[in-house]
Amino acid sequence: MDRRKKITAAVATILLLSGFFAVTPLRQATADFLSRFRVQRMETVKITPEQLQQMGQAMQSQSGEINLQQFGKADVIQKPEQKKISLAEARNQLPFKIRQPAYLPLNTGLAEPVDMHQEGTAEFQLNVPQVNQLLQSLGSKTLLPQDLSGKAFRIRIPPGLRTEYIQPDGRKVFTLNQFDSPEVTVPEGVDANALRSALLDLPILPTELRTQLSAIGDWKNTMIVPYAEDRMEKVTINGVEGLYAQNLHMGRSFLFWVDKGVLYQLDGSLDKGEALKVAQSLK
Repeated sequence: MDRRKKITAAVATILLLSGFFAVTPLRQATADFLSRFRVQRMETVKITPEQLQQMGQAMQSQSGEINLQQFGKADVIQKPEQKKISLAEARNQLPFKIRQPAYLPLNTGLAEPVDMHQEGTAEFQLNVPQVNQLLQSLGSKTLLPQDLSGKAFRIRIPPGLRTEYIQPDGRKVFTLNQFDSPEVTVPEGVDANALRSALLDLPILPTELRTQLSAIGDWKNTMIVPYAEDRMEKVTINGVEGLYAQNLHMGRSFLFWVDKGVLYQLDGSLDKGEALKVAQSLK
């Protein structure tokens, strides 16, 4: 990975962590009193390419070369597997209701078998001294508590389904992905609010971005998605906010939204009107 890619990855990591792992809800487990975070909704925060560049330059000038592996250790506990099965089998195996479009473009139909992604689990342990060293180099006065060292954050990689819709000649028209809510389990004794405050205190965060993140009152139930106004468009899908983007060079459009804890993504060779009609017809 070259320096530019490492800096970009580091900036993205800080953005996600500033939204507290981009995942959210807090609830007490009845047995072990662990905090659990599950996505229920999505909220966008506006960020410009210039702000991303400024953050990257600040990190490079004050911290030098960034190696994300130095900030912690990740272990895959249960590797997520993918298998091809019928849609009927997937309905019986997935923990959420599978929705399919009632509206399809002319001569377009579901391709079977479909791809089912099984659940996976990973653990991540922060290297607190290294993270705090980075925070200090960036001018932050609020650091992570030392007792975070050695404690494992468990990340549940959600199960989901990938379906393709094709023309009679086999040409793919669009793909619909739907996944259960990702979940992060926080170790006992970790103050999620204090951790979030430390990350929001980073001086390299643009003031406007910090204000947007701080203003999210229901941050414990929200997936935070960076939104580039010149590249994306906010849309409404059956009363739920979503994001639409189009790649003119590739001739593809993309829709992303979260509805009742399920993440949906639709991409393919559809214009905005057709993509929205398909999304809004899910049932």
